Amino acid sequence: MLRDGVIEPVDCSEWASPLVAVNRADGALRICADYKATLNPALLVDRYPLPKIDDVIVRMSGSMYFSKIDLSQAYNQVELDETKFYTVINTHRGLFRYNRLVYGLASSAGIFQRIMCNLLQGIPNVEIFLDDVIIGGRTKEEHLSALETVFQRLHQSGFKLKRSKCVFLVEEIKYLGYVLSRFGVRTDPEKVEAITKIPRPNNVSEVRSFLGLVNFYAKFVRNMSAKLVPLYELLKKGKQWVWSAECENAFNEIKMLLSGAEVLAHYDPHKQLIVTCDASARGVGGLLSQPGPDGRERPVAYASRTLTDAEKNYSQIHREALAIIFCMGKFHQYIYGRRFVLRTDHKPLVSIFGPNTGIPAMAASRMQRWAIILSAYSYDIEYVRTNDNGADGLSRLPVKLSEKRTNTVPEQTYFHFVQDALLLNHNEIRCLTRRDSILSKVIEYIRNGWPDTCESRNLQPYYNRRTELYEELGTVMWGHRVVIPELCKARVLGMLHEPHMGIVKSKALARSYVWWAGVDEDVERMCRQCAVCAAQADAPPRHAPRPWPWPHSPWSRVHVDFLGPIYGKLYLVAVDAMSKWIEVFNVPSTVAKCTIDRLSELFSRFGIVRQLVSDNGPPFTSSEFKQFTNSNGIEHIFTAPYHPASNGAAENAVKTIKSVIKKAVQEKQDIDKALRTFLMYYRNTEHSTTGETPATLLLGRRIRTRLDMLKPDRLGRVQRAQQNQKIAAGGVVREVNQDELVWYRQYLKGEKWCPGQVVSCVGPSNYTVRDRNGVLVHKHIDQLKVRNSRRSLACPTPNSIGLNSQPQTTNDLGPPGSPASGAAGSAGSPRAAVAGARAAAASSPRSEPSSSSPSSPEWHFASPSVAPPSPRPIRKCRIDKKINYKI
Repeated sequence: MLRDGVIEPVDCSEWASPLVAVNRADGALRICADYKATLNPALLVDRYPLPKIDDVIVRMSGSMYFSKIDLSQAYNQVELDETKFYTVINTHRGLFRYNRLVYGLASSAGIFQRIMCNLLQGIPNVEIFLDDVIIGGRTKEEHLSALETVFQRLHQSGFKLKRSKCVFLVEEIKYLGYVLSRFGVRTDPEKVEAITKIPRPNNVSEVRSFLGLVNFYAKFVRNMSAKLVPLYELLKKGKQWVWSAECENAFNEIKMLLSGAEVLAHYDPHKQLIVTCDASARGVGGLLSQPGPDGRERPVAYASRTLTDAEKNYSQIHREALAIIFCMGKFHQYIYGRRFVLRTDHKPLVSIFGPNTGIPAMAASRMQRWAIILSAYSYDIEYVRTNDNGADGLSRLPVKLSEKRTNTVPEQTYFHFVQDALLLNHNEIRCLTRRDSILSKVIEYIRNGWPDTCESRNLQPYYNRRTELYEELGTVMWGHRVVIPELCKARVLGMLHEPHMGIVKSKALARSYVWWAGVDEDVERMCRQCAVCAAQADAPPRHAPRPWPWPHSPWSRVHVDFLGPIYGKLYLVAVDAMSKWIEVFNVPSTVAKCTIDRLSELFSRFGIVRQLVSDNGPPFTSSEFKQFTNSNGIEHIFTAPYHPASNGAAENAVKTIKSVIKKAVQEKQDIDKALRTFLMYYRNTEHSTTGETPATLLLGRRIRTRLDMLKPDRLGRVQRAQQNQKIAAGGVVREVNQDELVWYRQYLKGEKWCPGQVVSCVGPSNYTVRDRNGVLVHKHIDQLKVRNSRRSLACPTPNSIGLNSQPQTTNDLGPPGSPASGAAGSAGSPRAAVAGARAAAASSPRSEPSSSSPSSPEWHFASPSVAPPSPRPIRKCRIDKKINYKI
């Protein structure tokens, strides 16, 4: 097809119909498309009228010679225009589209009839019905002239004929169900052959079938019941079977009546067409009927035949489908190109051959072939009860096939193909199938029909495929696959796995030949249990990384591993799982003693861990190391041998340290110094996993490095700023002791300064004072003056006295307002402070006062943290004379 240009490949398409491949009678493969459920419902069908049979017969009247020609693959000889983009089929090799008119499209009949009528119009004595062309003629010359003209036009248009179906220069010809000759037109005997040649019944059951057919059309014949009395006598209970002459006469008379004009109606192209089909164990039959003037159906033509030996082995569903195909062939001239009603009493066929469903992919090859044949017809399929099926009697009493019609399509069985491929014995499979409890029921259901519901769980897989299962040579087939009985499964599995091709290819091999419920699981289980396959199998796919659980506290799980020898040295690397803190130790060897010494040193620094993760190296698996971990309460976890990724934390740390060592060697640096430098900065750098520095998580703080010197000293800067603020503000430093007698400032009416006693200090410059009435008042130091000695509350700052470094003081020698307190009455002025300091210095001795005297005040600066510049030491002075005042 691809070579001849019938189809061509395409890359993509919005339409794609399923591909169906069926076997032809000559063994070749026919590629077809199923447009029943895809393109046909969306088509605007070309309703070009087909000619009426009566008109064709009238135009042929008077002819003496007849010829009939048939085109070879008529539809494929018509090229398509841009509408070919919709005829795409989907195959295992990609998408292909038809470039020629396709058999199976709903519009194909109307399109082809229009083409043929336009091509051969104007030629006398020529009538066209699709691809069947009849040529008549009153004389031989007239007939040959018309025939030559037809040939010329067909040749010019490129049409080719099918020689085996052509008839030339005959005096009598069959056309559209009639026999045309020089003497006139008569009905084709094949239309009523199924009735006239019904064999005589041989038992009560066959008599009952014949009477069912008769009663279906008895309404069209007067006094039919009186003629049936002898046959009804045979049905009486206890009546001995005797086929008398009276029964024979009644039987022949009834057959003549059924094929007469009273029952048989003439074909009317304007009325609805109904095709009823039925099948039995003996034959298939059907009838074509149309509604009469009174609305009741009247037969137009009958058809029946017996089954061949091969067809008798068909399942019931296949026999019913065969009946439909038989009727399609018999009534093709009436129904092709017209929409009709197809009736069957087999419900599964309604869904399989329905116009809105696709062909089952796993159906038998003959079912797929028949479905393709039906796809060329436009019909509505209906289910009819057996009692209402007028073709029931025709199938139970079929016309026997003549010897010349015994050549049927050879059976295309897949079982022989499977038998040769797997070296299975046909008789053995058949016997085991018969003995199998499940498959024996399946065969019974295939032959006699499936129930409406399935109550057995074991039968459910077969019930789900009931429309695709069929019987072949005593075995159950599912499409091209043989259903294997239980007792033969082990042997078949051994054959499938004999080449040891693995799970995927073994499944593919099994799907090409055999099937049973759970075949994929059984093949997979067999491949997994095969020791030979396991010994030579590749490693499984790498497992997805599974990280260790992150500890909730630092130094609870530590991963350790050895690094080296590298440049003649060995290192023990340990990393904390939570903080990512790394420790590196240079060890002389990997013996257990050196390892224990380094770990003991590490544990003495940070504590004993709960879990220790290591590989299976000799130092870690030794009894000495085991005793060390047990005595310290450490859970020792070993990783899988030859799988270093299980100890990923230690492996990453080793990789990092190795890189540092190599860089140090390349730069000709000291390795130990480079490691110490790296570890210090590594521990102070945020880790990508935790987002925190190892030092912060383990120590709770960042460690100081040389880089911290680049940061400004914030504390010193603040202290210096505060000191500068105090110096710029001026003033003196004031203080007072607890329980000391003071004067406190009173802002209400009355005395300005009132006596009191300091109770406590509530702030740097705030005190609680008890007045003369025992009431506690809150005062600032600027609101207090000492009254029990000559010392002042204030010490002058360097700014208050210029650059003089000699401390000054102010003496309170009397109550507020007295002359001793100064003219202004204020002890806090700079001038009074300087004067008082000088007077006190002149009157006091040179000896150093005792610091333990309660009445000797200390002189100090306002800021205890930063001392003002002073060329001379600050001295302490004491007032020896105490003055008591009366209040």
